[in-house]
Amino acid sequence: MQYEVKIIEPTDLWYLQNNINKDTNKYYHPTKNIPFVQQVEIKLENSGVVIQKGALHRCLGKLTHGVYKTDNRLKDVWVALMTEIDYNAPVYKGSGNVYLEPRAKGQFLHYTDIEISDQEQWEFDDGIFQFCSDNVILGTKKLKFRQMSGSADGRWRIAIKALAGQTAKVVTGTNTPARIIEIHRGETVIADYDLVKGFTNGIQEDYRKLGHFGKGGGEGFVWIYEGQGKLLISETDGMGLG
Repeated sequence: MQYEVKIIEPTDLWYLQNNINKDTNKYYHPTKNIPFVQQVEIKLENSGVVIQKGALHRCLGKLTHGVYKTDNRLKDVWVALMTEIDYNAPVYKGSGNVYLEPRAKGQFLHYTDIEISDQEQWEFDDGIFQFCSDNVILGTKKLKFRQMSGSADGRWRIAIKALAGQTAKVVTGTNTPARIIEIHRGETVIADYDLVKGFTNGIQEDYRKLGHFGKGGGEGFVWIYEGQGKLLISETDGMGLG
């Protein structure tokens, strides 16, 4: 499974019809919005891909369509069957191209691909997971109430790991650039915003008060990550930098 993120620009005819000189105002015009579009193209060669429900725009090739049902091995027993994240995700297999729904300018994502072995399990915030190879086990996890209150990423997390003896590829999408860091026992990550978008097994996450206001100071509620494993972090989240 390979993928490419494309930026599709307006045609020459669009610039002409809107009286815009493409040579001088290709990307910006003071009074008109220039409608660039971002679209992901996934290329399959005798392989498969699992995508977000509702994410398909079109596909072309010798492909078959199926449905991945959430695997009980990684599923939180308290997640109701009716939840949107309980996953029943579309699966496309074969050889050809799968195109995801285009995103208008202002809603572009930064994509990060992650190699996952059968020895590690990742959990991703709701909406961060975009697509993955089909050699995976998918499940769902429910957030604690105070975790939900401190995050804008929904009530659920997706849990994912590769099939035994295999390596899978997962692609995530974030509003700002993301990268993977690794922490070891005795190290702690503390953030006063939704810094972490995903983490592996071996990491303990908590959302709790750090200190007390009026009694020696404090930061109020913060995200705390401890243990040993990997974190997917987005350091400029919430800064409006894109």
